[in-house]
Amino acid sequence: MKQNRKTEQMKHILLTTTSITTVYIDMDGVIAQFFERFASDNDVTKWTDILDVPKALDNLKGTDFFRRLLEYETATDLLAFVSQYDWGICSSPLTGDEYNSAYHKRRWLEDKGYMPKIQNLIFTHNKEQFATNSIDGSPNLLIDDKPTNCKRWRDEGGIAIRYQANEDSLDELIDRIAKIMENR
Repeated sequence: MKQNRKTEQMKHILLTTTSITTVYIDMDGVIAQFFERFASDNDVTKWTDILDVPKALDNLKGTDFFRRLLEYETATDLLAFVSQYDWGICSSPLTGDEYNSAYHKRRWLEDKGYMPKIQNLIFTHNKEQFATNSIDGSPNLLIDDKPTNCKRWRDEGGIAIRYQANEDSLDELIDRIAKIMENR
């Protein structure tokens, strides 16, 4: 009886004093210059000026496009900051080219020295399935440039911050991440 009470007390202490929150970083638009390269490869200034986006995306299939992306100048600072936490990459592969695009995204991360722990390297179209920690149910944090990804993440119980490296302030993002993680 005494051991059970002590075990229950230890469980209570662990559950009330720790939570495991992983900070997931999207790649395209957050640390990798997808949109800039996509536009330049299609001879336009902005990707929104591409006349046939589905065809242009289809042309990326089977290529090393994702490995050839430039990194945003803020990428190193962002990843250095989140590395103090449990962190990972949660990025969408190219539809219809999942294996190849994920392979080249991973190689890009390796080439840049940005690889997270392998269990925190996720390529999926359904990011929201990782919105909460599977061990303790605590909300994970997603940094993503796509509003719909952020909404779906929140709808599943996670915390999401919309951030696009070529538009938003890294200092403000870091402040927001720090405040969120302070309360974990």
